[in-house]
Amino acid sequence: MNTAGMQSSLAPWALWLCAGLLLGGCSTQPQTIPTSSRVETTLLSHTLSIDAGEPRVLSTPQRNIRVTEQKLQQITEYDAQDQPISSRDSYQALPWANQNLTLIVEGQQFTLQTDNEGAVRLNLLDEQFIELDFEQLRVVEVIARASPNVVAEQDLLVSRELRSVLQEAIPLIYDNLEEGDAQQWVERVRRLHALGLGEESAQLENMLILLTVGDPELQFEFIQALEREHSGSP
Repeated sequence: MNTAGMQSSLAPWALWLCAGLLLGGCSTQPQTIPTSSRVETTLLSHTLSIDAGEPRVLSTPQRNIRVTEQKLQQITEYDAQDQPISSRDSYQALPWANQNLTLIVEGQQFTLQTDNEGAVRLNLLDEQFIELDFEQLRVVEVIARASPNVVAEQDLLVSRELRSVLQEAIPLIYDNLEEGDAQQWVERVRRLHALGLGEESAQLENMLILLTVGDPELQFEFIQALEREHSGSP
């Protein structure tokens, strides 16, 4: 066999050998193994705070109350060998939304619920409070409780003037309306306004107008009496 023939027959084998060496070389290259990690969160502190406004002494029956929840957490990231890669503190202050707020008033317990903003409106003229002895009322204790260990408390004092207003206003708002006539209704509306309870005065007036829809004559009499009261006519 001549030299040219041998070279021709060896060429394919040489190509296969080179290809095998290249593939073998590639297979020995180090592989990149993805590293896994985990994140661990540790609660460092959890508190609630109550903002009941100022002053702490109530001079009107209404008061807006807002509750905020604060959490301080430590966030630690670990690699596949459980070595910390990073660690940082995270602080959150969020509304204590849609939660029950407890009121302790003269030894009795009442419940209000916060809204989506963590706020609630206290109104001592609400129906749930009408059986209280307002003459003895001194303190409204506000309690927010997320757990046995996470509790916030705030006291609101009740002024002497407000106690007097509440004592007089409750019967004006809640006593049976059927026992009075149009002029007596007007007197109740007028007296609530004079006590500084304009909102309650307007609500009672509107309710009486609605209640007399089925008796146009009585409704007209009531409206006429209201107009005389507003104009100062006898």
